[in-house]
Amino acid sequence: MTDQQKDTEQMILNAARKVFIEKGLDGARMQEIADEAGINKALLHYYFRSKDKLFGMIFQEELGKFFPKIISVMSSSEYSLEDKIRAFVNDYISIFIKNPFLPSFILRELQRDPENLRQFIVKSGFDVSSVKFVITNLSNQLNMTFDEARHFMINMVSLCIFPFAGRPLIEKILFSEDKSEYNQFLEERKVIVAEYIIRTLKTGK
Repeated sequence: MTDQQKDTEQMILNAARKVFIEKGLDGARMQEIADEAGINKALLHYYFRSKDKLFGMIFQEELGKFFPKIISVMSSSEYSLEDKIRAFVNDYISIFIKNPFLPSFILRELQRDPENLRQFIVKSGFDVSSVKFVITNLSNQLNMTFDEARHFMINMVSLCIFPFAGRPLIEKILFSEDKSEYNQFLEERKVIVAEYIIRTLKTGK
């Protein structure tokens, strides 16, 4: 691929990300993405044959920034447990704030084709074999069994992702559909969730 082709591909990805943020995966149209990128639809299809393939590339690109970094932090003996929790929560929530269309895609694929989702995650740089090592490392720091540490990881992920997965209902009921206020709420959770987990671990409550 030439430098010009790489630039065009990245321009398309940037345009698609903007349209996905505004319309969501289901609401976005290839013509809208082409218009946003300033190209014709035929050229868009030359680079990406379908909306799903385009979305898959963005998915892999974004998770590719997250997984290698967070696995390295969570596996390291140089970080305290508190710093690991803060880094995980901050980065996990940040990626969904930047890409609010990702949670709906993940939930859809979990129901439609979980193997396809697994392949996307693997291609993004996630080493499945590292999970056991990360949980074992955590179990030692937490003084928990492996099963207890696995529950801990799932609980931490759940606290991060639920406000995004449940956003349509939560925003309507608790925030009167004020998107700005809800976005501020999500930013605040980067600190609140991490400190809640740390405090719970210290008090045992």
